[in-house]
Amino acid sequence: MNDRTQPLLQDGDAFDSSAAVDRVAQRAHEAIDTVAAKAKPAVERVHSAANQAADALHAKAEALGSWEEEWLDTARTHIREQPLTAIAIGLLAGALLSRLAR
Repeated sequence: MNDRTQPLLQDGDAFDSSAAVDRVAQRAHEAIDTVAAKAKPAVERVHSAANQAADALHAKAEALGSWEEEWLDTARTHIREQPLTAIAIGLLAGALLSRLAR
């Protein structure tokens, strides 16, 4: 008998393996319950932070979508007001891209 098995014996009784297994299982259940109780608040904080991050991301995506719509409307307005300038800009951009692609 060593120091680890000593707590498994009660009052010097003969070693009863089923009782020892039951006590070890009970201690394991208690340890798991303790860890679960301590982990629950941390899991809830992580869940809350993830929800907040998701909400912020959705808000940014909506803002970006509205900014894109505004920018496209502005570009359309400028093209309608000055079509020749828009064509010239398009031709220059195409020429620059073709030079860069060579």
